[in-house]
Amino acid sequence: MAQLTRVAAADLVPAFPDDLCLGFANTRYYRGSDAPTESLNKFADVIAWCRSSGILPKARDKTLQRWTRAHEHDATDAFDAAIELREAIYAIFRAIGSGKTPPADALATLNRVLSETPARSGVEQMSSGFAWRVAHADAASIPALLAPVIWSACGLLVSPRIQRVRHCANEQCLWLFVDDSKSGTRRWCSMSACGNRAKAHRHYVRQKEQ
Repeated sequence: MAQLTRVAAADLVPAFPDDLCLGFANTRYYRGSDAPTESLNKFADVIAWCRSSGILPKARDKTLQRWTRAHEHDATDAFDAAIELREAIYAIFRAIGSGKTPPADALATLNRVLSETPARSGVEQMSSGFAWRVAHADAASIPALLAPVIWSACGLLVSPRIQRVRHCANEQCLWLFVDDSKSGTRRWCSMSACGNRAKAHRHYVRQKEQ
């Protein structure tokens, strides 16, 4: 893969939520429907997601955009690797949310990219809080670009919160989430979306049976 100019500012990776990996997995949604919705269609979309998630420093963002325009073939390879990682993460947590054992090949993919992430050597204070100090790496490599996603997935797997991972009970939706409700009985990605649809459907069925 073509090399990128290394940017010192990119060595600081800001803090990320422990369910960041689920947000990445959910970039493809309504997975149970006949036509799932895909929000990542090219490498530029992966960069945009990293930007919107707050894990991509501005200096690296600009460098990646220039690199993507100049190295179309390599950008396609990077995109394919990002999708492979996303699908492995989804398969792992979908299985866990269903009370099943995660697929061995998906865990192998996650462990492989984890071994390729740049080393975290410490923390540094920033104006907005603290950030990981991370070793220099090729910014276009997926283990480097999506390192926070990978760390999030592995951290969630070994956390007690893994018991709270769910998928939406709407079999057309299957959105992943961590159930932070006090009762631990949340079933829907949101009551305003799938929850209300389910209630409306049950009401329709009851009325029809009368």
